[in-house]
Amino acid sequence: MFELPTVSQGSGPDVVLVHGALGDRRQWDPIAAALATGFRTHAVSRRHHWPGPMPAAGERYTYELHRDDVLALLERLPGPAHLVGHSYGAGVVLLAALQAPERVRSLTLIEPAFGSLLPEAGAGLAEEKSTRVAALGQVRALVDAEKHLEAAEVFIDWVQGGSGGFARLPASVRQGLHDNARTLGPTIAGSQPDVSPASLRGLRMPSLVVTGEQTRGFYRLIGEVSAAGIPGARFVKLPGCGHMTIVEAPEAMAALLGGFLSGDTRA
Repeated sequence: MFELPTVSQGSGPDVVLVHGALGDRRQWDPIAAALATGFRTHAVSRRHHWPGPMPAAGERYTYELHRDDVLALLERLPGPAHLVGHSYGAGVVLLAALQAPERVRSLTLIEPAFGSLLPEAGAGLAEEKSTRVAALGQVRALVDAEKHLEAAEVFIDWVQGGSGGFARLPASVRQGLHDNARTLGPTIAGSQPDVSPASLRGLRMPSLVVTGEQTRGFYRLIGEVSAAGIPGARFVKLPGCGHMTIVEAPEAMAALLGGFLSGDTRA
């Protein structure tokens, strides 16, 4: 049976941390260490990400597969856990919460990326969709040419708002993104689940939705719809951040999460 590569530390209520596209468990290191003073944190690397083998040609790589891996981890924990996900990982934990809400103590969605949660209209939405299609087309061409590192950089440039987005990230983060570059082709080849805003209304666990204050409109709009759809959800914009909030401002993110997970409504 496959088990997610996981680093666990601390003691207290369980917190499962799930990274986004091109990431791995190392992106959570500062946040997991800070939370471990009051929680038992489990930072996972999703299937096919570092340190595991990269996906082979034609190998299954879907949101549902990653959701099921997380649900299997939850089954091995003693009780309901706090679920925290970033970007693609936010989609994974959202699917897990919809599938097995009894296993989820709270839900944190950081920069969720489900296009099905975009509103029908919004300021700049048409341009966001257009630039995303163009960027993904460029990424696909680079992947097909086996230029995986270049594809990763083009992708991160787009998610971070434009040219230079990858270069501005810390060196250790850039190295991790390169380490997982071969996951990008399968990531963009797969289809996203059709999660509707209406489906979010059935979630009843305490929920937090976070976006970067400087994130591009695509992610901001999805965050707004997500927060509006989940009953009682809090919506927080993290100052000074784009899409890669968890590596841009780990101290601020750890403080925000610590307060929320502890039930501090001021967080």
